[in-house]
Amino acid sequence: MLADGEVHLWQVFTQTFQSRGPKLNQLLSGEESDQLKRFYFEKDRTRFAVAHGTLRILAGRYLNIPPRLVNFRKQSNGKPELAEYRTAESFSFNLSHSHQLVVLAFSRYPNLGVDVEYIRPMPDFQQIADCYFHENERAAFQSVPLCKREKAFFDYWTRKEAFVKATGEGLSRPLNSFFTSIGSVKQGGMLGIGGERIITADWNLLSFTPAWDYTGAVAFEARTSLLKESGHLMGKVPAGGTNRQ
Repeated sequence: MLADGEVHLWQVFTQTFQSRGPKLNQLLSGEESDQLKRFYFEKDRTRFAVAHGTLRILAGRYLNIPPRLVNFRKQSNGKPELAEYRTAESFSFNLSHSHQLVVLAFSRYPNLGVDVEYIRPMPDFQQIADCYFHENERAAFQSVPLCKREKAFFDYWTRKEAFVKATGEGLSRPLNSFFTSIGSVKQGGMLGIGGERIITADWNLLSFTPAWDYTGAVAFEARTSLLKESGHLMGKVPAGGTNRQ
């Protein structure tokens, strides 16, 4: 059940679903099947099938309809939404994947975005931060100890990606045009968002740690105040465990 004021996060490890690839492929739309074929590497095809097949399974459970009847369409800004169903206006979703992890978010409010990143060596992270971080973030970033700066980079990056996915602006909004609150976490772990054309009170942002060596963030409207505990969809957690937020 998806109650008002809740955001549900599901985390799915692709290696758990490798043997179920053919069944998940059958759930994809024609457009998604064509997109799947364009991936060169098998690992990318598996991740895409797991992400989009699982999205249909979970959406079907929330809506109490078979996964095959779950249809999506793209808004004018390219953000996917539910189509051809009476609850489309009160049901939103978003997904993100990185390395072997897929995270799916669901809510009853329309503006929802989630992003997850595998924390990996990034030799040019400082140059990327200089280019895409807001001046407030750059200043705070420089105060982070060097040994922790790479992890902090991915924390900031997921927050920014989650927000532009929630608004549907994507690459049309410069990532350096806004900032997430630095050093002052709101009650309940919420982070504020400020900057160009943003009313901070309208938005909330939460960072979370879905699994070892991963970081993530979810952005949503301020009136959505409860984040439900994340869960693993089938299968065991890989070595290293996970934190629930």
